[in-house]
This record gives sequence, C-alpha cells and structure tokens, in this order.
Amino acid sequence: MGRIITNIVNINNLTKEPCKSWIERFNDNGEIDAHEAFLKYDQQYEWLYEHSNIDLIAWEIENNCFDWNKYSEYVAKYCSDKLDTNKYNWKDCSWTVAKYCSDKLDTNKYNWKDCSWTVAKYCPDKFDDDKFNWIDYSNFVAMYCSEKLDADKYNWYEYSVYVAEFCTNKFDPEKYNWEKYSWAVAAYCPDKLDPDRYNWKNDSLAVVQYCQDKFDPDKYNWEEYSSKVAELCPDKFDPDRYNWEKDSWAVAQFCPDKLDPDKYNWKDHSWAIARFCPDKLDPDRFNWEECSDFVAEYCPDKLDPDKYNWEQYSWAVAIHCPDKIDPNKFNRQNYNMYKNLMCSCEDID
Repeated sequence: MGRIITNIVNINNLTKEPCKSWIERFNDNGEIDAHEAFLKYDQQYEWLYEHSNIDLIAWEIENNCFDWNKYSEYVAKYCSDKLDTNKYNWKDCSWTVAKYCSDKLDTNKYNWKDCSWTVAKYCPDKFDDDKFNWIDYSNFVAMYCSEKLDADKYNWYEYSVYVAEFCTNKFDPEKYNWEKYSWAVAAYCPDKLDPDRYNWKNDSLAVVQYCQDKFDPDKYNWEEYSSKVAELCPDKFDPDRYNWEKDSWAVAQFCPDKLDPDKYNWKDHSWAIARFCPDKLDPDRFNWEECSDFVAEYCPDKLDPDKYNWEQYSWAVAIHCPDKIDPNKFNRQNYNMYKNLMCSCEDID
C-alpha cells in the first residue's frame, strides 16, 4: 500500500507513540502539520517514515517547499521517484543516491572526491575509472568490486593490504607495498610471498605464524623474533642464529630439547629452567642469587642448600617445600617479613 502524500499527521495513525514533547505539539484533534513542525522544532524525517504511512517529502516537493540543500539525502532514501538531479545536493549527499537509488546517479554531478567509496560498495555498475577517487578509496574497490581494480591507478602505498586480503588475483608484486604490508602477504596469500621483497626485519613474525613453509633462516629476524621460532616452529630452530641473550626462556618453555647449556642465558633466564624443564637445571650455572625461589616452588628436588639464597628466599622454602628447610641456614626474619606481608602462613616453630 502506497504512502499518503500529505503534511498532516494524525497521532492515532502512528505505529509508535512519539515522545512527550512531541505529543504536546499535536492539536486537540490529534493532528499536526509536520511541515510546519519540522521548520519550527527540527526535522524528524527518519522517525516519521519509520512509524507512519505519510509521504511528507513528496508533499513538500510538490508544494515547492522542500529544502534540497539540507535534506536531499532523505529524498534518495524515502522517495527517489521525486529526485530532481538539478536540485539535489550532490556535494553533501551523493552517497545516499549510490546506496538507495543508484538508477538516479548522475556521474557528472556525483561527488567522486568524497563519495567514491559508496559507488564501489553499493553500485559498481556505475563505476567510472577516470572519475573515481583512487587516492582515498582504492580499498573499497579491492573489497567490493575487485573486477574494477586498475593496477596503474590503485593506491598501493596505502591500501596494498586490501589486495592481499580480498583479491589476491589482482596482486602485483612490483607495485605491492612490501615495506609496510609484508605481514598481510604471509597472513592472506602466502603463495605470493617473495622472499627477496619481503620485509623480514619487521614482519618475520607473520611467517612463523601463518606460513612456516616460507621460512628462510638466512633472512629471518632472529634478533627480534627468536622466541616465536621456539614457540611456533621449533623444527626451524637454529642454535647458532637463535638470540639466546634475549630469548633463552622460550627454549626452556617451548622446546627444552633444543636447549644448549653453553649458550643459554643462565643469568637472566634461570627461572625458566626451574619452572619448565628442571631436568635441564645445572646447579653450577643456575642463578641461585636471583632465582632460588623458583627452585623451591617448581623443582624442590633440585634444591642445593649450599647454593640456595637463604637470605632472600627462605620464605619460598617455608611455603613450598618446608621439608627442605636447613635450620642452620634458614632466615627466620625473611620468612616472618613475608608472612606479615602476605598474611597467609603460620609462624614456624
């Protein structure tokens, strides 16, 4: 059933009751002149069209009192058959034509600078390769109408990632921004990965995350991402390239069978051996000074009373392995201080 072209709205014919302030504006007969009310109080076209069968815009256009400059978008959305291309506000409202009534789209009047994206998304059949704003909206072409993608006009610098994700058939290794978006190739189209162009310095991680078969040990950034090899693909592990100084802990946690005690950073990462692979613990290399508490908590059978740091970590023995307490070495003051702080243990007799 068609809408009624009129400016008079009867409150009883609405599908939803308006808010109190608007109810008070209806007359005693329950009617209101919507055109006059919108001029006086501010327009509510969306609410009116959603909750009534009134076609106010058509009435305003027929009576030459519609504000095309301010409200053109509502013509495109609610009564496109009344759209006048010569009066329409193409500068601000082109996008609504592309979205709601593309058959009314005038390519010569359309605001391609700001609204190219809506053509690519909603009506690619209206796409004009020469007018399209490739600088700002190339990504919409890749996402919604890749068949329109012009490799020579596409903004590869900013939007290469969208080609990798949405239209790999348009991938151009010569134009692709490898510096900024190498990770996207690894993630979305690893078959396109060129090891000589790939940004291994910044995006090595993506290779071990998404396409380990493309792993190149000679190009991989071992300095920054050694831990991820240990975690995600230990079969690619290279003890001579691995960053033991920074990431020894990851070997202990994820692939202890690769642990080289002579290369391991015992000073900073002894804790990881005690926690994750105590069978690899070397009492002569272990950092007892700073990590004794980890032995007490995770592998008390490895506790060496002569090497243990009783001064700082007596509390850990008391909490985790009291049977290992050496009364001649135990620091009662250290334990009591811990107990007072944590309020969780009884004093030791």
